Amino acid sequence: MFASFKALPGWLRLWILFPLGFLNCWLLLLLLDYLSPFVGILGSAAIFAFLLDIPVLLLQQRGVPRGWAIALVLSVALLLLSLTAIILGPLLLQQLSALVSSLPQIIDSGKLQLQVLRQWAIAQNLPIQLSDLLNQTINQLGSVFQLAGSKLLGILTETISSLINVLFFVVLTIFIIVGGEAAWDGIFSWLPTPWNETLQDSIQNTFRRYFGTQAILAGILSVAQTVGLLVWGVPYAALFGVTMGLATLIPYAGAVATVIISIIVALQDFGQGVRVLITAIAIGQVNDILLSPRLMGETIGLNPIWLIAALFLGGKVGGVLGLLVAVPIASVIKSTTDQMRQSGAENMTVNLNKP
Repeated sequence: MFASFKALPGWLRLWILFPLGFLNCWLLLLLLDYLSPFVGILGSAAIFAFLLDIPVLLLQQRGVPRGWAIALVLSVALLLLSLTAIILGPLLLQQLSALVSSLPQIIDSGKLQLQVLRQWAIAQNLPIQLSDLLNQTINQLGSVFQLAGSKLLGILTETISSLINVLFFVVLTIFIIVGGEAAWDGIFSWLPTPWNETLQDSIQNTFRRYFGTQAILAGILSVAQTVGLLVWGVPYAALFGVTMGLATLIPYAGAVATVIISIIVALQDFGQGVRVLITAIAIGQVNDILLSPRLMGETIGLNPIWLIAALFLGGKVGGVLGLLVAVPIASVIKSTTDQMRQSGAENMTVNLNKP
């Protein structure tokens, strides 16, 4: 049967395999949607385990047994997370609640600034339609901000109150770190040699370096953006700074967050909004020019078109978690495809050189 299938033309084999592959992907998406809470927790735990595995490997290289290294890293991580939740969590929730409650005043302030802009436009004989367009835009932004803020508060409240999910997350993270190697070996043992080892190493190395680098950059940018906002005396500086820093975990999301936050600040004080935008762009440029190339290196290696396509598909399939893992998965697919192509070219060269 397989011999008959291989004898078919390549285009015909593709037409036969494509519907089967599409059907399998569709059934997999239905299964993931059915198991959505567990899949999301499992994916988040796996990402966090990849991050924690980096210091574990560093301690192992210094001669510390893996069991002791895991225990030490988990203890330090739990301590840091607890301190962050106790110190930073209430501050961010307080600022978020205050921002949501003050959104009507922010919108009214934006309308007053638009009236001043309209009077200036009339004095300069400029088109009035520009001010009308901005007025409509601000009204729409106000409704969007209020809806997003209320939903975000609901999501945060539900996440914090869901202690069972937090417990599952911690337990899964521990199990993935402790027994992750055996699980990885079992999964990739189904693949043919040598692709099982090649793909396993590619996934582990890419995910570790990508998420480790992104976590470091997000932490640095959160602190830098917060300090920059505090210098300008921007209200909700901690909330805005952490938001812009964490948004960099998803490519291009940092720029979107910067623009939205600048608009919110500009509705209260246009000059301050411009200063916030310039400061955030300057800090982002320092990251893009100095920090990111040194830390990230050639981990991604994706064309911007494929990067955007990966983010679109990841968000469509897995939501926020899909956006987080879309880039490293696409990078692994690209590197594996390049290796397969290179291996095929080498085999063809060897066959041509045979007498």
